[in-house]
Amino acid sequence: MNKIGTLSGVLAILLWSTSVALTRSIAEVLGPFAAGAAIYGTSGIIVLCITGIPKLREQRAVYLWGCGALFVFYMVCFSIAIGMAANRTQTLEIGLINYLWPSLTLAFSLPVLKVKARWWLWVGIFLAFFGIVWVVGDGSLDLSQFITHAGQNPLAYLLALIGAIAWALYSNLVRIFCQGKGVLPLFLLVTSACLWVMTALFSELPHTLPPISTFVELLLMGTTNGIAYVCWDKAMKQGNITLVAALSYFTPLFSILIASLWLSTTPSSAFWSGVALVIIGSLMCWSASRNKVNN
Repeated sequence: MNKIGTLSGVLAILLWSTSVALTRSIAEVLGPFAAGAAIYGTSGIIVLCITGIPKLREQRAVYLWGCGALFVFYMVCFSIAIGMAANRTQTLEIGLINYLWPSLTLAFSLPVLKVKARWWLWVGIFLAFFGIVWVVGDGSLDLSQFITHAGQNPLAYLLALIGAIAWALYSNLVRIFCQGKGVLPLFLLVTSACLWVMTALFSELPHTLPPISTFVELLLMGTTNGIAYVCWDKAMKQGNITLVAALSYFTPLFSILIASLWLSTTPSSAFWSGVALVIIGSLMCWSASRNKVNN
């Protein structure tokens, strides 16, 4: 483990936190599937320029096919789940299920990477995730409503859960099986191709040429997203996984805060109490880890 790898994970979290507004803006013009396809395609090209052409022969088959499948599967599952959401409430709830991945990343690191942790890691995981639930629910914990919505749209909720599991597994397994720089650009470009196929099957492109501002946003979003994935891969391969995964709980909170500042709105009281819970939970996760990871 090294500090640069851990700091790379922190940078990825900050970059992902700023992406919500741009993603929403692009999706309003291109639609959810085409927007994702365009963003990941642009990100793949940007990462290709940063890292160079990946050397497939240097990589293990289990990394190329196993980790690659998990990467693409997560992106596609989450895109379909969001696309199937019937309303804003279901979109928020599906997003909340998606944010099980920090908890799952921490949990999977124990058997997969042989991370040794003290018992209060589980308390920290619970508190941090509870803080996210509290903020997204605006201080409400109506589980009956959540269960009702999940029953109305079970496939979307299930895909979000499976996607979260896939990303947590990818984040752990990439440390074991990736050699050298890896083939992140390939994973991003394959994800883009899958989303373009989904666009053709389930959606359609706008009939008029998008405005120049959309192309500018796409370039900015693709660059930001690409750098974030490069940083995340570095963090998962070289950094303190338990600390970075615990800090990942701040991604939706930073997104809400940045959106509030951008739109000149005031976060609710539930936001700050949720932040406090996430901070306490993340600190507990960090202190519970003995930072011993076997490659």
